[in-house]
Amino acid sequence: MIWILQRLLLLILPILGVAYIFYKIYGSLWYFLFIPVFTFLPFVLFYFYRNKRSVSLEVFLGHYLFYLNYIVFGALILLSIALIFKMFSIDILKEVSYRKTSFHIFMIFSLGILSILGYKNFKNISVENYETPKEIIRNEKKLKFAFISDVHLNGKFDGSKLKTAFEKMKNEDVELVLIGGDFLDNSYKSVTDDIKSVIDETNFKHGIYLVLGNHEYYGGIEGNIEYIKNLGINILRDEIVEIEGITIVGRDDRYNKKRKSLDELLKNVDKKSSVIVVDHNPQSLKELGNEKVDLYLSGHTHKGQLFPFNLVVDYMYENSGGYRKIGETHTYVSSGLGTWMIPYRIGSSSQIMIFK
Repeated sequence: MIWILQRLLLLILPILGVAYIFYKIYGSLWYFLFIPVFTFLPFVLFYFYRNKRSVSLEVFLGHYLFYLNYIVFGALILLSIALIFKMFSIDILKEVSYRKTSFHIFMIFSLGILSILGYKNFKNISVENYETPKEIIRNEKKLKFAFISDVHLNGKFDGSKLKTAFEKMKNEDVELVLIGGDFLDNSYKSVTDDIKSVIDETNFKHGIYLVLGNHEYYGGIEGNIEYIKNLGINILRDEIVEIEGITIVGRDDRYNKKRKSLDELLKNVDKKSSVIVVDHNPQSLKELGNEKVDLYLSGHTHKGQLFPFNLVVDYMYENSGGYRKIGETHTYVSSGLGTWMIPYRIGSSSQIMIFK
């Protein structure tokens, strides 16, 4: 409940700004009541019906939140322009109120272009190849692996996109797949596709390994773990596996307050081995110090998913998406394969990272 209230409070000022814009254009005080109710009611519905996992409600909310974001953002831009022109005694909002038809056409056209672009970015999967920095290679063995994160499987985001992603990995001759958490959107019970058959069709030489994300915990951790294991996916919960002379450290999610520290996990690691850490939330990059970590792989941020939130996550995280070297560690943060609820991306793309 606190999580919901915090986010609702963050919306109050922007929504009041939107209400003011509509009042000035349409001349009715009802917008000061209507706009906040119109904005908050879907969130209230989602909170009370979240455990019933209504796919139709999630589909509605996904599209609704996308359009709400850009209606609010557009209104705030218009308000900013109006305030600037006000200094020159020009009432832009009054001019807009005289040209409502043109205003409506412009809004519909703009939202239409954004939705087409956003859905295309969501559906298309970008494959990005990275050459491993030479200084971290410590043996002559070769390994080509893929990293994906934030698949968010549920009744709406089905297995077709995951299947397409695996096919792209096969075409790239990937030998190992690492998944950086939030494989499930909530409970495994809401997944309607036969994901087991999708996994069974893969034949990666070294299999698939996964770390948990916060959404696996939201949906009931024990049931979700059992479901993922039954798919044939290996789960690393503060565990280490060695593949082709490379040490892979899988951290449990920060949601687990009892998870091990990075120091604890690395104290017994072979100093001569290349070390890859997979951790869902890049907030943990703050823990990097003198520990021997060559590659640090994370997800969680979706790279903001929708503009202007990519600017917000850039401020929140040391690495919010893509590559950044922190100290002696090469960090990569995936923008994710799927998304939470909203089937659109503006300023980000669905992504597969491939490393040699």
